[in-house]
Amino acid sequence: MNDRDAREYTELFLRVCRPIERWLRRIILLLVISLCLLQAALRIPEIRHWLSSADKFEGVPIQRENRR
Repeated sequence: MNDRDAREYTELFLRVCRPIERWLRRIILLLVISLCLLQAALRIPEIRHWLSSADKFEGVPIQRENRR
């Protein structure tokens, strides 16, 4: 592979990767914002009831039978 072919390959690679990179950045930003919003929503008891099913079991001991 000569220098011209390497440059063409690099340009083609960057032309394909730039749009994909933009979409990945948007998706990651959306996920981070969603995570922050959902964590903030979990601090509100009325909303936490709808988002977390484990919250209703908090503080209730598990009853186990002793098998010997």
